[in-house]
Amino acid sequence: MQAFRLGFAAAMVLGGISTASAADLAARPYTKAPPMVAAVYDWTGFYIGLNAGYGWGRNGHQDILPPAGGFWTPFALGFGSTQTVNPEGGVYGGQLGYNWQSANWVFGLEGQFDGASIRRTDISIFFPASDRLSSRINSFATVTGRVGYAFNNWLPYIKGGYAGADLKTSNFDIFGTHLDHGAWRNGYVVGAGVEYAFAGNWIVGAEYNYMEFNKQSFAGPNLTTGAPFGAENFSDSLRLQTVTARISYKFGPSAR
Repeated sequence: MQAFRLGFAAAMVLGGISTASAADLAARPYTKAPPMVAAVYDWTGFYIGLNAGYGWGRNGHQDILPPAGGFWTPFALGFGSTQTVNPEGGVYGGQLGYNWQSANWVFGLEGQFDGASIRRTDISIFFPASDRLSSRINSFATVTGRVGYAFNNWLPYIKGGYAGADLKTSNFDIFGTHLDHGAWRNGYVVGAGVEYAFAGNWIVGAEYNYMEFNKQSFAGPNLTTGAPFGAENFSDSLRLQTVTARISYKFGPSAR
């Protein structure tokens, strides 16, 4: 009987200890793990890259020699006669710029220089049996401001600023007579594009540009077998459009 009493007392003591321990465990507060925060791409920083694509233009080549035009246009049509040439071809070059991001807005400044094989030679509309007119763009450059709105690592943007192009024209005939001229033309550019950032600091994109240049005139003599003759005066009115693919590398952190 005495052993039974001692066993019962020991069981009561152990039960009380277990109940107290369970109560202590239940009373401990539950702490939830902090949520994972996805990294947001940071567009701020300098970048450098390459581009390549296709360009097409429109050049209005106008005879402005008073009073009735020169050697390359008929006297009946005379002053103001214009032939339009539409050159086209590949473009290839590079870009260098800086972006600054504030919230989702991204502001940037970029310089771009491209070589080009944009050219075309047409039969003269005035003397089709003997004369030709060629127009070619060997290079162009832009300096632009950019404004975009970032969707994490996607960036659509618009741009605008200065544009310049190296335009060369040539009137020539089957007898060896020619009138050649080349000059850098100044104008403006507007454009739009979209970029995608991946693998840390790499950026790929596509871009469209429209460029228009100041109308510019030139005067000079014709040449035949190296000997100049006659006076000529022409003006050129150039427009240029390009579509390019781009790849760039951005310096600095890729997330914020």
